[in-house]
Amino acid sequence: MKNERIFTNVPNANTLITAQGSCGRRNVFLCDLHYHDEVELLSITYGALDLFVNGRRHPCREGDLVFLSSRIPHATFVTDKGCTYTLVQFRPEHYLEDSQNAGKYFSRFVRNAVEPFRIFENQELSALVAKALAEYERKEEAFALYIKGAIHAMIALLCREGLLSTKSGVHSADIEKIRPALLYIEEHFANNISLEEISAVQNLNPSYFCRIFKRASGSGFIDYLNFVRVCKSEKLLAAGTKSILDVSYDVGFSSVSYFNRIFKKYKNCTPTEYRKAQYENH
Repeated sequence: MKNERIFTNVPNANTLITAQGSCGRRNVFLCDLHYHDEVELLSITYGALDLFVNGRRHPCREGDLVFLSSRIPHATFVTDKGCTYTLVQFRPEHYLEDSQNAGKYFSRFVRNAVEPFRIFENQELSALVAKALAEYERKEEAFALYIKGAIHAMIALLCREGLLSTKSGVHSADIEKIRPALLYIEEHFANNISLEEISAVQNLNPSYFCRIFKRASGSGFIDYLNFVRVCKSEKLLAAGTKSILDVSYDVGFSSVSYFNRIFKKYKNCTPTEYRKAQYENH
């Protein structure tokens, strides 16, 4: 399974938008199993395709929208009907005001989707995707500015669908207060970091640190630490050279059962399923 690097094509927008299709191919994988840091929105404009997430097939048809959160392993398979679709990929934190550079994983954690993916219909959102694609293809004056505005509108509608969150209660001042802690976690995630230890990094009282961290992230310090550990485990699991037990210890979990439970919480599959997914449906 590959970590796909997205090459953006909209100037100064950190966004990829493109129209694609099966081009006469039938009953084949259009895209093998992969994941990426960007969220993905797929608008199916003709025919049908199957989405594979965690080894399970999810049929999609014309008029459907497919939302995929960041770093969710997935593949697409074209049926005998063929298909065309518009693909939009972007990082929400690049479009939202509170996207402070507060650590590699923090923005992803704050905006962690409740659902890793969803297949749904939303005519307003589909129309926005179509208009953004038309602007890209025509490339008239200020087309990139128009597309950036359309992405903002898409994010708003995805928030209303419950798939993204603006976390408007997050204040940059709070993020600044916990920045040293975020950086410390990224460097020492494999260690048994206690609340007293992380509070000392900030020279703060533990209870006050907890309040600030909760206000900045919407969750507790342990939740964030575990999220970082899960993210760190992905590469080790995909490499396939270590046992699940060894991976869990390497990223800081004290037991493999706890690792399995936390991994499934954030990835909607177990570490074993995540590793095996690269062999499914081939």
